Amino acid sequence: MDVLGIGNAIVDVLTQTDDATITAFDLPKGGMTLVDQEQAETLYTKAGETTERSGGSVANSIAIAAALGAEAGYVGKVHDDQLGASFTRSIRGNGVSFRTPALTEGPSTARCLVLVTPDGERTMGTYLGACTALGPDDVDAAEVTGSGVTLIEGYLADTEHARETIGKVVEAAAKGDGKVALTLSDAGCVERHRDYFRELARTSVDLIVADEDEVAALVGDDGVSSLLRDRGGNCEVVAVTHGAKGSTIYGVGGATYEIETRPADELVDTTGAGDAYAGGFLYGWTRGLNMQVAGRIGSVAASHVVAQLGAQPPEDLKAKVVADVPEAR
Repeated sequence: MDVLGIGNAIVDVLTQTDDATITAFDLPKGGMTLVDQEQAETLYTKAGETTERSGGSVANSIAIAAALGAEAGYVGKVHDDQLGASFTRSIRGNGVSFRTPALTEGPSTARCLVLVTPDGERTMGTYLGACTALGPDDVDAAEVTGSGVTLIEGYLADTEHARETIGKVVEAAAKGDGKVALTLSDAGCVERHRDYFRELARTSVDLIVADEDEVAALVGDDGVSSLLRDRGGNCEVVAVTHGAKGSTIYGVGGATYEIETRPADELVDTTGAGDAYAGGFLYGWTRGLNMQVAGRIGSVAASHVVAQLGAQPPEDLKAKVVADVPEAR
């Protein structure tokens, strides 16, 4: 495959609401709150009319890459339940190969209730459930070895057996020509596991895609260049997003590329903007396109995702991206 993703398989349960509902749910607006299964069921019941889609940041990125034309696969754990079936249908419907065996006992499928207010802000209540059961046995080493790039979700660092999964990916990738990419998930995740991520960046990761807060938490006073192969790290590329201000891509030899954002036709929901950028960038990178073009593909893909509810690939995404970036054909 061109792109293989490994991460937390989560069903996004999306609903449009108002600030009063968020207050009633006792969730901090714009934040992500972890909830237990009972709280998750309560939120799900009270949410009213919802839309369910496969989610989790890396799953979103892989779906975008597939929509643009990449041969893509995903590894993540769901339960053999209604939401697990929903996740499977959704991600396969996006053209992604998904073959990870589902749990038949234990915690139910992870879900994230995404409350979207009229200002496009999203407030999330997340139950991790079955996705935390992902382990090394779920990874086919040959699949990793044969893939152009394997994208690892930073949140996997939160459990020891998921770290073992990352180790298996790194070992398998080293036996072939494939690259290892890492998303940093959020600044809090980086702060929890900074030393671990720094070691990955020093020894094993070829590409990092993250937002400016996450990268700042990772490098501290050392600067982004400290992650690069010619400055003591192992990375060939570090792509840093700046929200509406675009992105900056750093490469070996001091190369720096400033990528302008494409303004969204309409701002509906910011969920998954960074995920879409990562998926678009990886599509361009695995196609051998230059950094400026790959970054532009990511930016354009993100602009179309935020113009809809949810992080799924918009209809006719490939045509929409090619209209702005002809090299993406």
